[in-house]
Amino acid sequence: MYIGNQLKNLCKTAENEIILVAPFIKKSIFKELLELTNPEIQITCVTRWRIEEILTGVSDIEIWETIKSFPHASLWLKNNLHAKYYRVDKQCLIGSANLTANALNWSKTPNFELMISVDSDNNELKHFEHQLFDNCIKVDQVLFNLYQSVIAKQKEAIPLKIDTDNIYELDNYYNSEIDIIWLPSLRNPEDLYLTYKNKFSQLTKVSWENAIKDLSIFKLPQNLDEQIFNNYIGLQLLEKTLIQKIDNFVITPRRFGEVCDYLHQQTEGYINNIKIKEQWQTLMRWLLYFLPSRYGLSIPNYSEVFYRHY
Repeated sequence: MYIGNQLKNLCKTAENEIILVAPFIKKSIFKELLELTNPEIQITCVTRWRIEEILTGVSDIEIWETIKSFPHASLWLKNNLHAKYYRVDKQCLIGSANLTANALNWSKTPNFELMISVDSDNNELKHFEHQLFDNCIKVDQVLFNLYQSVIAKQKEAIPLKIDTDNIYELDNYYNSEIDIIWLPSLRNPEDLYLTYKNKFSQLTKVSWENAIKDLSIFKLPQNLDEQIFNNYIGLQLLEKTLIQKIDNFVITPRRFGEVCDYLHQQTEGYINNIKIKEQWQTLMRWLLYFLPSRYGLSIPNYSEVFYRHY
């Protein structure tokens, strides 16, 4: 039996819950699977949206348009995701196949894949599901629109040249220790674009050096205009492990000292904690500047309170 037919048959049996987990998901495949299910059941999907992978067509962000039509469905992004895991109620399939035609043997040139049925009561699988949502970003219309804007704009410009056959190298890049503990050095985030455009004469030597160091952390095409550059930086900020932790932490509005204490806990042993207040002030400026639709700041009783809008 084709791997895809295994998964289709499993989805048809759903009574209460479906969990679909895959780094790469194509809209047509995703829609076909969900149309087999009762729209009233709970549907949870976890995937990853790396801009360069979307641009090369290995995955579709338009799955958001499908999933939002289901009343009890949610879509989550986990940037270091590599697992392929499909559970319907108490039945589970795991293996190597993404939700693409090639992976599910629904194309003329299928991949050589593996998918096996396992017991969902397995303790290791329960632990996997528990950890799955650590540092995930939940997709909503605002976040989808931001991704869509960046991708549409970039398609009009010079396309990224990505070796889609060597995803391993991309995974190494995203799972590096730098990604886990990185914090910006540049005090004024608006100076980052000046550096990107090589307008060093408009910056101090310290700002220029810090901006060069920060730019090296991001993967950016050439010749972006300022707005799309800012959007690019904003989305890649959300891909970073430490930023994701802070993103979840500030769902509840947090005072300045609370965030500093949390940042201290998350970076102990990596970051100079003597300057933790300065580091949070800098990061806060970046988040407000590059993701203004996501974050806000209020100052009641002379104390800064940072929060997520949604």
